[in-house]
Amino acid sequence: MDTKAKKASMEESPIAQGTGGGAVSVSPNRVECTSGWQSQNIFSVELEQIASVDVRGLIDCTLTVEFNEGRRLNVVDMAFPEALEVKAAIERQKSMAGPWE
Repeated sequence: MDTKAKKASMEESPIAQGTGGGAVSVSPNRVECTSGWQSQNIFSVELEQIASVDVRGLIDCTLTVEFNEGRRLNVVDMAFPEALEVKAAIERQKSMAGPWE
């Protein structure tokens, strides 16, 4: 496998994933959310467009992602460990990318 293909496959592999009322996947440079029947609705956003991430609840958590333009994405009925893992991954990737962008 050449270096370009290896780098592309590393960029596409998710760092963290969680499911609830939809699925959330955190990649090194973006966050993807899928919803709908058979996950046909895909919403992708770059990390620099995310303003904040919040987790509410302990049993059926709600992961709230707020964007710079004021929109909010709520993923409901997530497991608490998954919600915390997704939140930590988003914050870690934002902090690593922040100083260079």
